[in-house]
Amino acid sequence: MLRFCRFVSSKSALIFASKTNGMQKQFFNTIPSEGGEVAILLYGDVGDGQRVDSARVVAELMALQAQYDKIDVRINSCGGDVFSGMAIYTALRNSKADITIYIDGVAASIAGVIALCGKPLYMSPYAKLMLHSVSGGAWGNASDLREMAAQMEALQGDLAGMIAGRCGMKKEDVLSIYFDEKDHWLSAREALEIKLIDGIYEMAEEPVPTQTTDAIYTYFNNRLQMQPLKQEEMGLLDSIKKVPSFANMASEDDVLAHIRDLENKATKVDALEKAVNTYKQKLQEVEDKEVTAFIDKAIAEKRITDAQKESFTALMKSDRENTEKLINSMKPQPERRITDVFDGGTSPASLSDKTWDELDKAGQLSNLRNADLNAFKAKYKEKFGIDYKE
Repeated sequence: MLRFCRFVSSKSALIFASKTNGMQKQFFNTIPSEGGEVAILLYGDVGDGQRVDSARVVAELMALQAQYDKIDVRINSCGGDVFSGMAIYTALRNSKADITIYIDGVAASIAGVIALCGKPLYMSPYAKLMLHSVSGGAWGNASDLREMAAQMEALQGDLAGMIAGRCGMKKEDVLSIYFDEKDHWLSAREALEIKLIDGIYEMAEEPVPTQTTDAIYTYFNNRLQMQPLKQEEMGLLDSIKKVPSFANMASEDDVLAHIRDLENKATKVDALEKAVNTYKQKLQEVEDKEVTAFIDKAIAEKRITDAQKESFTALMKSDRENTEKLINSMKPQPERRITDVFDGGTSPASLSDKTWDELDKAGQLSNLRNADLNAFKAKYKEKFGIDYKE
């Protein structure tokens, strides 16, 4: 048996598990019965995203205990992540439901601790229970390594306390016997003798042909796989296979794996879509500022007027490239001088020198009125003998 550890950060990670070569993981599942009972299967590795995922198990337990009178928890697992296992242990221990634990094949490492959660516990005649020290790893400086070692020792103390409470031993004795850097494999009979379990359940099937741990683990996994599907389950599987991407799925495990893959891809798509939308929003904000700055500059250069601002802004948003070309091609409009309103560039002073009749003949009366109203009124009174009224 090989104990393994997982490294997940620059600091540390903890794993409490044993693993055998060629062991096939099984998917966490439930099997309801007609008598108000349900079985939860903890078959496979323990950990987030593993076959025995603590979030799924705990959520399922909370839902099932409100629906069923009795819950059986069946274990065939070589262990896995310590903290995921402790979450399952706590949920089972604190549950008010009528729960019975069965070790069908192997309950090793943290899976063995889960089994010892305080509920009635039974093993098959061929089952194996294994307890050992916490394994883990870390990298970093000396302080990081010391912190990791302290965490491991504290965790071992917590686990030893859990086991001691089950079998009536002292915590110190559990630490010295089962947490001595060795793997301790117990048969059903040995576990019963030291009061770790409440009994050994009988199996109606033919005896397991071998006693090796790997073979026992594989046998119970295969035994689960060989269970015939119910008619409604077959119908559901057939319906799923009608979907093109599921057409070549050979088994229920293949379907579940494909669904999990699709869920992961969907999560990535959602994240990507959110990022794209955020980028588009920021890009739009930048473009709006650029359009406003360009229009304001055109007004300052007197290519367009304030009255035209709204119209040209709308054109910029619908066809920015061509609108910019149009505005850039427009010549700046010079400021109009007072003399520009007179034909021939005649100034107000020269108009004041002319008589009413001369201005009338030249068509300059309106220009004089616009340029110098007082002069216009004086010439009007001089001509007609009365004041000019607007």
